[in-house]
Amino acid sequence: MRYLITGGTGLVGRTLIASLLADGHEVHNLGRGKAKEPNSKLLHYHQWDGKSVPTSVPTVQVVVNLAGASIGERWSPEYKKLLVSSRVDATTACADYLKSHFQEGQVFISASGFNYYGDLLDAPVDETAPHGDSFMSSICQQWEAATAGTHARTALLRIAVVLDKNDGPLARMLTPYKFGAGGPTGTGKQGFPWIHIADLVGGIRFIAEQSTISGPVNMASPMAIRQQDFSDALAKVLHRPNFFRLPKGVLELIFGEMSVVLWGGAFVVPRVLQQAGYKWKFPEIEGALRDLLG
Repeated sequence: MRYLITGGTGLVGRTLIASLLADGHEVHNLGRGKAKEPNSKLLHYHQWDGKSVPTSVPTVQVVVNLAGASIGERWSPEYKKLLVSSRVDATTACADYLKSHFQEGQVFISASGFNYYGDLLDAPVDETAPHGDSFMSSICQQWEAATAGTHARTALLRIAVVLDKNDGPLARMLTPYKFGAGGPTGTGKQGFPWIHIADLVGGIRFIAEQSTISGPVNMASPMAIRQQDFSDALAKVLHRPNFFRLPKGVLELIFGEMSVVLWGGAFVVPRVLQQAGYKWKFPEIEGALRDLLG
């Protein structure tokens, strides 16, 4: 199949593109840098401004929209606007592209986040749960709304914390744990929704190939855990202690409003993928960490 991918230089995008190319799919990758000569007959790079898909992109069967500014920066008022606009603009551009490049059977797979449900939830949530009222939830609602208006089968990926050893949250946690300064954030009792990078990529491809999946899809492990459980498993795999706790107040002092992504959480249930028959490669946290960290 022919794919169009935004955010292809990020962790998920890079891994997804490598997986698709390995299986012989054609990929058109949109990026902010100068357009490059294709390094294979299957991979094509197009420069874009994040607001409109270039005319050089041909009609594709699958659009995977992963673009958006990193949430891991301090949230000034200006940066909060960028968090919203970078996601909404890119998604609107993809929707407009699909409207003008209609082909029967097209699929629109667009990123969102588990924060759609709110920042600190005690009860498990599946795709039928209502949205929250936090800033992060508002971002996700606007992000998802921007997909409307196409004739493509559309899936909204409410993505959990993505685990990979070379990039993302896990990679940044390794140093304090290795020096014996690791530990849970917040109370440690909050839900910690997570997914191994291989299962996120596998889930995206599964959605693209399964004609029955549309609407919200929780991209998370089926094994719900607390932040303390994650910390315990990481310390065990690394053979390090994990008694240094960072309470909410300290996190807010260091990181400001952005700290909510560290002390918040939810118990996310991937009901849609379960019912569709997706088979996780790494459903349990200790096995996932052992795979990633050797």
